[in-house]
Amino acid sequence: MSQEKIKKKLDVLFINLPSVSPELSDNDDATSADNLTPPLGLMYIANSIKDCEFINSYKCVDFAILDYKDVLENGKMGELVSEELNNGGIQKPDVVAVSLMFSSSYDFFKLVISKVKNIWPDTKVMVGGVHASNTVEYLLEKNQGVDYITCGEGEGAFVEFLDMVSSGTKINILGVHSLNNIKKLGENKKKFDQKFERTNVVNDFNVDFTAYPDLINMDVYTSETSLFSLSKTTSSVRSFSIMASRGCPYRCTFCASSTVHGRSPRWRDLQNVVDEIYWLNETYGVTKFYLIDDNYVPKKKTIELFNLLSTIAIENFEIIIQNMSINATDFDIIDAIVAAKINNIAFAIESGSKETQKRIMKNVKLEKAIDLVSYSQRKGLNVRCFFIIGFPEETIEEMGETFEYAKKLGADWSTFSVASPIPGTVMYEEFVKLGYIKDDPDAWTGTTIRDRVFDTKEINKNDIKDLAYRANLDVNFVNNLSIKNGDYKNAETIFTNFVKSNDFHIFAYDCLRRVYKESGSVNKENKIIDKMKLLMEQDKKARSFSRYFDLLDNDIRTTLSACVQAN
Repeated sequence: MSQEKIKKKLDVLFINLPSVSPELSDNDDATSADNLTPPLGLMYIANSIKDCEFINSYKCVDFAILDYKDVLENGKMGELVSEELNNGGIQKPDVVAVSLMFSSSYDFFKLVISKVKNIWPDTKVMVGGVHASNTVEYLLEKNQGVDYITCGEGEGAFVEFLDMVSSGTKINILGVHSLNNIKKLGENKKKFDQKFERTNVVNDFNVDFTAYPDLINMDVYTSETSLFSLSKTTSSVRSFSIMASRGCPYRCTFCASSTVHGRSPRWRDLQNVVDEIYWLNETYGVTKFYLIDDNYVPKKKTIELFNLLSTIAIENFEIIIQNMSINATDFDIIDAIVAAKINNIAFAIESGSKETQKRIMKNVKLEKAIDLVSYSQRKGLNVRCFFIIGFPEETIEEMGETFEYAKKLGADWSTFSVASPIPGTVMYEEFVKLGYIKDDPDAWTGTTIRDRVFDTKEINKNDIKDLAYRANLDVNFVNNLSIKNGDYKNAETIFTNFVKSNDFHIFAYDCLRRVYKESGSVNKENKIIDKMKLLMEQDKKARSFSRYFDLLDNDIRTTLSACVQAN
């Protein structure tokens, strides 16, 4: 009888990247922004391996939480990366697992991979995430140092992969690719299918949240978030992001989430979600929780979630809903949200043009959106809506329809972004086919939700950025709904929260100035004016707002313009 081969105990080093390469986020422009959110993908992957018999240890080098200001100035980024890897807690990892979620991380990803292979040439490197799942062939062929890529959800496949490494065998794992085994799908694939073989979706993704501290710095990730919301409280509280479900059934041409999570909605055991909330509160004092699910379907499960959240007994407990679908939401769901004492909601509408809605396959019922927003506000919710401009072949006139619709909609906040061509989306392929981008890193690295690296026949890259940001200032600040309606308390709360993470934002301070002026608080108004003048004198990012001063009231425009001229 043959004896089973003894498995090696493995040391695994996870690597979390910043969502934007540091050199791209170091921007004095008022439109730039970056937020720190916990790496839930890596946390779920780590949870899947923590009790495996072939695991000796696992650690994480978290590049997302570092301050890069000094190294950007002294040009020693490579030295910093090497130092962090060497001090990552594992002397010589058997496997390095990198999460490449965002295209805008690619430049930094290349640097990290080169340093990993320089320090540990024999270590196997596995890469996963949304961007990696959609650029399998390029990453394996062009990036020396990438040994394997997991395409799709990784919990099950990564366990199989580590088992293979531990036993020293070679097996074919569904959704796992290597240079000699890139599993492309046939040319007769359906329009929305994957280009590459994908793992099976994970149906049971309940998590042992008590193991989070083994991977990431929970004190950092539960600190007061810089994520903007329409919370009705100004208290400084600890926060965290959670996910109750995966999978979105819709086929929006600009979204790549389904290339990892699939289209079939699946939910955690809701008691597991509630237990996580209580643990985060008891262990780290978290009271604000960001629900970051892609969608909430079906209706029955969604109402069950909010009904359960309504029973949570935590002082100052608050839920921030990051995104909901107009088409999947109705008055019953809004009522359940209100019953859960949630005070804000966000809807992804994307376009106010019916023609654009058809082209991007979002198919939002725009009249229904008006009804839902109005109903939500009558129920006491602050409403945020998301819009995108610059889709392939979208005209200036159609973009204008979006701006006019946003004003008509009357949400408490409207976020305007520029369409970003993300690998794995129909929109990316459309921009490639139109000749505006090539299917290579030049199209990945400079694109964020406000920036674009290419011109189109409809509008150039600088003008579309300015158009989106000017709309943002016009709708949310100059014509802020709370100020216009005389709800100065709500407006004060919104903009007090806003300047906590955007201390440079002249227009946000101007909204506070107007609130205090209209409510007769002369001393507070004067303090805000002094703050604005100081910012204009000392803060380069604040001064970049000067190109939008035509939107300001005459008096404050004159005051601030004088500060600009003096500097």
